[in-house]
Amino acid sequence: MIGRAISNVPHVPRTRAVLDARATVRNPITVFEKYRARCGQTFSFHFGGVKPAVATTDPVVLEHVLRGNRDNYHKSDIQVERMVEFQGKGLVNSHGEMWLRQRRLLAQGFKPNHLARLLPMQQDVLRELLEGFDRAAQRGPVDVHHQMVRFTLRLVGRSLLGRSMSDGELDRIAHAISEIQTFVLQQIIQPYKIPWFRISGETERLQRLRREGDGIVLRYVDERLRQGLVENEFLKVLLETPYHDTGQPMEQPQAMIELLQLIVAGNETSSIALTWTLYLLARHPRYIGEIRDEVASVIGGDPIDYRNLHQLDGTMRVINEALRLYPPFWMIDRVALADDEVAGVHIPAGAMVIPYIYGTHRNPAHWQDVETFDPGRFETHRAGERHPFAYIPFGGGPRICIGNNMAITQILLIVVALARRYDFRLAQDGPAAIRPMMLLRPQGAVPMHFRPVA
Repeated sequence: MIGRAISNVPHVPRTRAVLDARATVRNPITVFEKYRARCGQTFSFHFGGVKPAVATTDPVVLEHVLRGNRDNYHKSDIQVERMVEFQGKGLVNSHGEMWLRQRRLLAQGFKPNHLARLLPMQQDVLRELLEGFDRAAQRGPVDVHHQMVRFTLRLVGRSLLGRSMSDGELDRIAHAISEIQTFVLQQIIQPYKIPWFRISGETERLQRLRREGDGIVLRYVDERLRQGLVENEFLKVLLETPYHDTGQPMEQPQAMIELLQLIVAGNETSSIALTWTLYLLARHPRYIGEIRDEVASVIGGDPIDYRNLHQLDGTMRVINEALRLYPPFWMIDRVALADDEVAGVHIPAGAMVIPYIYGTHRNPAHWQDVETFDPGRFETHRAGERHPFAYIPFGGGPRICIGNNMAITQILLIVVALARRYDFRLAQDGPAAIRPMMLLRPQGAVPMHFRPVA
């Protein structure tokens, strides 16, 4: 493909992509948005100046790639090489029969009835977290992203491990996740530096961080196994549920890979979504009051349970709009196994296909006033008018994020708790900057003031 067009869609010259490689490391969305403004909703370019790629924000193309002709599209080497190096091979970076077997088994731990049974334990953890949050809020501005990383790591850890981690352990795991994601992204955009990373010892430094984080989790697993697993505990589901084809449970080394992947993905998805939701609520405080009123109307003085939590339709519209503007998965990736064509777009075999979710959620063909925060977009009659793949914050098709229901439940639980308890506002002027890594993090701290409701 060198020296000729990648596809029949508007193309970004290779020299331009090479010149943009350094900017892509700093903030790939800035570069993608520049290309989208110039080329439209589907365009081709060389990712990092090297890899032939077709990026799209067209829901018709997205549905074809992620669902309609999904067998022709595997995850790229971003997942099957770069991520395997640090995560091992599990559900998120496998294909074919292995993926299907893992998906069917792991899905047992994310069914609504299992999540409903976890909710009382999660509420206990949340009460403990709010005590520390109260003390931090009384001292002054709170970095919401740092706090949400702690909240979700402890909730995800308790849900998956049956035990809460200490603050020090949470900080070490969060630091390892952040450092490794930055490193993986750099390898993806500048693959020609990979040999230097290995020679210089940078790869080994990140592997030591990974081993330290893994070790914390595995110590908790060993302790739970010594104590004996209880019914409905996720570890029990993971280690004792039989495969559909063999009738045998997952072997423990593979179970540990899956567990570690779920902890990383679960924490990242929920903490980022919560950070952006609280940031947008602080910028649009009328919705804090609306959430508080809806909770009083729907739940009142009753205990929160899985059923009434998911009846908070107005609160869910706020969360959906936050996920539209700041989708945790700002892009995903596939590679075409054979030539394909959809909606007049030719996709050659071997090309990377990038469902550009951040741009999809801002595609003016499907959204009006794309930068405006408007939860009303998700009222039933308006949502039904859009293509279903115009909004895919957790991906789409059979490989949609397996933990999306757990993430939404945790986001609802925490947003409701904070809106009931506080009024809040931003501690600094101006919009928060984005830092797109594997997921869409904020750039730096997001300081906010929290004042208890009278």
